Amino acid sequence: MVNITFPTVTVPRNLINDTLQVLNKTREGPVTIPNAPVIPPWLQHALLSLYMALLVLSILLIAHYVFYARHARSDPPGPAGAPAEVPLSIIIPVKNEKPETVAEAVKRLGALQCPHAEILIVSDDPPDVFEEVKRAVEALGSPNVKVLRRPTPQGYKGVALNWAAEMAEGDVLVFLDVDSVPPPDMCQRARAVGEREILFLGWDGYAPVKTPVAQLQLFLYKYLLLHVSILGRHNTGHPVFALGSGIAVRREFFREVGGFCNCTADDYDISMKAYLHGGRVAYAPGPPVYVEVPAGYDAFKKQYARWTYNSAYLLAVYGAEIFKLKMPLAHRLSVFLNVATHPLMILTTFSIMLAGVAMGYMGIILPPLHILILQLALGVAALMQSYYVYRLAARDGYSFPAVAGKLITSGALLLALSPYLTLYVLMGLLKRRIRWHVTPKGLASVAGRLGLYELGLAAALAVLLAYALYISNWVLASSAAFLILAVLHALARVAIPSSQLGRG
Repeated sequence: MVNITFPTVTVPRNLINDTLQVLNKTREGPVTIPNAPVIPPWLQHALLSLYMALLVLSILLIAHYVFYARHARSDPPGPAGAPAEVPLSIIIPVKNEKPETVAEAVKRLGALQCPHAEILIVSDDPPDVFEEVKRAVEALGSPNVKVLRRPTPQGYKGVALNWAAEMAEGDVLVFLDVDSVPPPDMCQRARAVGEREILFLGWDGYAPVKTPVAQLQLFLYKYLLLHVSILGRHNTGHPVFALGSGIAVRREFFREVGGFCNCTADDYDISMKAYLHGGRVAYAPGPPVYVEVPAGYDAFKKQYARWTYNSAYLLAVYGAEIFKLKMPLAHRLSVFLNVATHPLMILTTFSIMLAGVAMGYMGIILPPLHILILQLALGVAALMQSYYVYRLAARDGYSFPAVAGKLITSGALLLALSPYLTLYVLMGLLKRRIRWHVTPKGLASVAGRLGLYELGLAAALAVLLAYALYISNWVLASSAAFLILAVLHALARVAIPSSQLGRG
C-alpha cells in the first residue's frame, strides 16, 4: 500500500475578506489605480456602456455558433438524384489562370459520371492568353467542352457567369471554380435541384501547400464552416446560404432572380435574391466540393478582406429587407446572423481592443460588477464553443488542447487583422467598390510577405507600451503587453512561417 499525502492549502481569512470587499466596491463603479487620470464621469460611463454592449454582442455571436455546433451531426445520405437525361451545363469562370490549371479542371469533370452535360469555360483573359487556354483544353479531346471568351470582359465575375448562362444549353446550371474538386455524385445531386431553389453542395478545404495558415484554414473550413455554419443550419431547418463554388440552379429561376450581381458578393447576393423571390437555398447532403485554401498569409489576408467586405456590402444592400422575409422570426434572425457574422465579429474584436486600451488608460483594475459578470459569461461561452468544436474534431483524432490551441490562434489572428479588416467593413457598408484580386493557386499563393500594416501595428503597440511605462500606468501597460503578445503569436505561428516559401 502506498500512502499519499496531499498538501494542505490554507487561505488566509483576510485574503477572502479583502477580495469580497474589492468585489463589493464594483457594485458602485469601477476600481481604479491610485494615480488614474481624471476622466469626466459621463465619458467613463459612455465607454463602459459601449464595452458592455460589445460584450453582449460577442456572447450572442458565440452562442449562435454553439447552438448550431450542437446540431452539427453527420449529414445523412443525399437523395438519389434526378434522371440523367436532364440537360446540365457546368460553367467555370477563369481569369489569369495557367492553361494547365484549366485543363486539370476539365480532366476532373471528365472523370465524373455526368451524361448529357456540357462544360463551358468562360474566359476574361486577353486574346493571346485565351488562345493558350483554348488549345490546352482542346488537346484533351473532350467533345462536350466549349471555351468561350466574352467580347467585352468588364465587370465582376458575376457578369461573366450571367453571360455564360445565356450561352448554356442545359436546363440546370452548375457553377464551379477552376480550382474546385467536385464530389463524384455532383451531377446526380445537381439535377435534383427544385424549381424555385438554389442547391448548394457544401464546402470543405484542401491545401496543396501545407503551411500554418493553410492548416488553420483547413480546420476552420471543416469544423466551423462545413459542420457548424452549413450542417448545423441545415439540420435545424434554418436557412443556409450558397458559397461561390458548387451551386446548382434551374435556368428559369436563375433568370427570374436576375442572375448574379455585378459585385464581389455574387454568391451571397443570389442567395438573398432567392429568398426575396419566395424561393430558398437548399443544402444537398453528401460529399462536399473541395476548394483550395490560400497557403500564403498575404493571399489569405486579401481573400478574408474580400469576404468581410462582401458580408458588409450585403448588409448595406439587404439589411432592411432581411426582417421582411416571409419566414419565421428565428429564420430571419438566422439569415441576419449568417450575413452579419463576419462584420460583427470584426467590429466587436476591434472595438473591444480599443475599449480595453481606453479602460487601461483610465486605470480601471476591475470594471463594474455587471461588466465582470458579462466577462465571465463570455469566457464560459468561449469554453462551450471550444467544447462543441472539440466534439466534432475528436472524431478525427484532435485532443481538446489541440482544438483550443487552434481557436486561440484563430482569435489572435483575427485580433491582429481587425484594424485592417475594419476598413473593409466600412467600405462594404458604404457600398464602395473594391478591386477583385484573383486568389493565387498552389505555391504562388505563398509569394507575399509581411507588409507595412503588420510592421505599423507592432510599432504602434510598442509605442503604447512605452508610453504606459513612462506614465507608470501598469494597467495600460498590461493591456498593451497582452495585445503585443497576441499579435506576435499570430505573426510567429501563422503569418511568418506561411510566407517562408515565398522568399528567395
